[in-house]
Amino acid sequence: MTVGVRVRHPALGTGTVVAEDSRGRARVNFGYAAAVWLPVGELEFLEDARHAPPDDSKPPGHTGRDFPTLPEGVIDARRAILALKLGQVLEENVCDLSVGTDGIQTSLERAVAAAVGRQPRCVLIEGSWGSGKTHLLTLLAALAARSELATATVILDGEGVTLTEPMGLVEAVLGSLRYPGEIAPCGIGGRLVRLRQQGNYSGTEWRIAETVLQTPSQALDEPEVVEVLEEYFTLKLAATQAVNKLRRLGWRGVSLPSMKARSVADRAERFCELLKGWAEFCASTGARGLAVVFDEVDVEYATPWNREWRSRRSQLLQALDGLLGQECPLLLAFGSAPPSGDVEEENDAVQDLMRRVDGMDPPITAPRPTLDQTLELASRLQTLYAGAYPDRMSKVNENRVRQLIAEFAERHQDSLDPTPRSFVRGTLERLDVASDLNSFSEGS
Repeated sequence: MTVGVRVRHPALGTGTVVAEDSRGRARVNFGYAAAVWLPVGELEFLEDARHAPPDDSKPPGHTGRDFPTLPEGVIDARRAILALKLGQVLEENVCDLSVGTDGIQTSLERAVAAAVGRQPRCVLIEGSWGSGKTHLLTLLAALAARSELATATVILDGEGVTLTEPMGLVEAVLGSLRYPGEIAPCGIGGRLVRLRQQGNYSGTEWRIAETVLQTPSQALDEPEVVEVLEEYFTLKLAATQAVNKLRRLGWRGVSLPSMKARSVADRAERFCELLKGWAEFCASTGARGLAVVFDEVDVEYATPWNREWRSRRSQLLQALDGLLGQECPLLLAFGSAPPSGDVEEENDAVQDLMRRVDGMDPPITAPRPTLDQTLELASRLQTLYAGAYPDRMSKVNENRVRQLIAEFAERHQDSLDPTPRSFVRGTLERLDVASDLNSFSEGS
């Protein structure tokens, strides 16, 4: 089975296998855009040689085509360019592409250090569309990973993933959980096995440790059993459903307590108990704690919930405030855009979060870069682009392109949408045109 194994593709870069089929294909998550299906023969396996196809045979689905291998640095730069065109920034590039954020980065580093020191922190970042809010949240995730915290990012949509459904949030958090060094979520199954092999856990009062340590080690040697336990702990399966599945697999002595809250009124507190428990779990299985980002909170608040559902959201925020007073290696971050027009305080995400979570740090507003900072960003983008397409850019008059981008930056400052995201996309478009047409090459 190749799921969870890291692989490299000559054109798309390094990723993690998240699924496979019987036709010799693997679905790979490269950490940007959507996961894609690829023939196994096009992949170089970076982990566990047992999963790699034999050298003397072609695996099923092999196309027979030979692909030129690009240097790793070129592949990484192209991944970064593609992500920027999609309005994202990769964690590995976020520090290099951050301008005018030195003071903010210092504040975020303090929050990360506090969480590593088992003092929970909660950060709120606000900014309109394209202003750099998500960039700062990515910067926070990168700083957390650098300090060896596991990270998870949850995009709130006000429907399937919402603060009004705390148990669904647990599934979303664990579904996006990444340990330091991982570019894509690999699941918790392997960590459950590691915890059982260790035979001890600092937070033995919590039910995940009790359950794992009571599970026979032989059972965790079976991938099917680990899969059932992973679905159970991520709340995809109720305890009774998981027990029935384990019985069908031949394991009748495993007892599983209920992970979910028993009533609607208990969900907020149960969520916080689980969140604290998973932070401790991360600290015992290869990380130093857990950082969770909740982005698009404004979408959550724009959803027309009735009074009962708004009350559930308030209960969760108040429970989170109580969690911040406990000792655990946890960092929470919320990202929100301001509301459009005048709204009541309870419908303004930033105001409501600040009102209900007393332990939250003062809000951080994504700054608008000055012209000098915008020009510095342009220079860094041009350097990144040259690393992604060195052959194409070698034929381009870089000074002429730099001049045109500088003119664009000056016009951009006075435009109706002077946001960093719009500037980044506009700059990349101009670099595409210049390198494709060679219209600014030497001697033209």
